[in-house]
Amino acid sequence: MCAHKFEYVMTIDEIKSISILQWLRNNNYGEGIRKGKNYFFCSPLRSERTPSFAVNTTENLWCDFGNTYKNGGNIINLVEQLNPTWSEHQVLSFLERQVRDLKLDFNEDYNARIEEEEAKKRWIEGKRAEREEQLNQETVIERIIPLSHPYLRDYVIQRRIDYGVAQRFCKEVHYSLRGKHYYAIAFMNVAGGMEARNKLNKRCIGKKSISAIYPRETPQKHCCVFEGFFDMLTYATIEAWMPGIDVCVEMPCDFFVLNGVGEVRELLPYLKEYDSIHCYLDNDEAGRTATKTIVKSYPDAAVDESHRYKGYNDLNDCLAGIK
Repeated sequence: MCAHKFEYVMTIDEIKSISILQWLRNNNYGEGIRKGKNYFFCSPLRSERTPSFAVNTTENLWCDFGNTYKNGGNIINLVEQLNPTWSEHQVLSFLERQVRDLKLDFNEDYNARIEEEEAKKRWIEGKRAEREEQLNQETVIERIIPLSHPYLRDYVIQRRIDYGVAQRFCKEVHYSLRGKHYYAIAFMNVAGGMEARNKLNKRCIGKKSISAIYPRETPQKHCCVFEGFFDMLTYATIEAWMPGIDVCVEMPCDFFVLNGVGEVRELLPYLKEYDSIHCYLDNDEAGRTATKTIVKSYPDAAVDESHRYKGYNDLNDCLAGIK
């Protein structure tokens, strides 16, 4: 489990954005002498009395002016030169551990960009929630029944999900909106709402929230976290019919579905009782960010399992590629 824990949590750009100035200070290389935009240190790469190792805090780069070849670069280059026998994996894992253990910051420009992206994401999620609330006020649920509609069955099979698995975990909802009637696969959440999905449309009916599933009826010591319910159904299908494929973990697990990465904060309290937390989130920026949030909250238990479907955006895409 530990071999996977630090390999996939942070992106290369995030690691490069670790503050070199703070890293040097926290690793006992001194405070540095400020000269303009640069801080000068005695070089960590060799012995010297007059500081000639410069750190540009604006660019977050270093340069060793006392070296004949003027070595320089980012934080990864520095750790590589300090530990020439280390592999790339060892360097990246070391820096990720240092971020956690020393509480290192990112460079200011990187932090500002992340904050701007987070603000934009919150605005989009707010507008989406407003639209869903308006639709919910106009939605009339007619009935919720066992999953049986032939068109929904065909849709499940097209996604390569075992239909029996889908029937076990999903319902079928019929509802009307603005005088028109619809039907969809219904996947219930902990707030009494549901994700409604058919081949042409997907939406949330009722309050948006996470879903908690206990396949063995009683809580287990381990759990898996998925971004969407089709990924959970994919996992259950592979677990039932393809045990020889290295996708599922070996121990029995409870399942949690975010139903959107915006719900990751709501999920965190549910995870505190588990010995291991296996994250099967999407291989994109949003999925990696959500995984990072979980791993940061439970560093001794959470494992990023996205390497099991490397090359695919999500677990269901991986299933489509399995012959």
